[in-house]
Amino acid sequence: MIVNDPRGLPADVRAELLSELTSAQIVELLLTTALASAFSKAAIAWGPPAAIPVMEVPTPSPGRSVT
Repeated sequence: MIVNDPRGLPADVRAELLSELTSAQIVELLLTTALASAFSKAAIAWGPPAAIPVMEVPTPSPGRSVT
């Protein structure tokens, strides 16, 4: 599995990744994914806040101005 062992990444996928992204971009992608995963796990662990404010914004339609 790629998450536990990055060497498990197939050679063709690795080659395609390296052809599309620079090393710096791969590191940025890795760190962004890790950070998003960490925030997701923290949000689940802490649970939702007591009161979440709700804001409804109407979808604009042609000919109708939004003020």
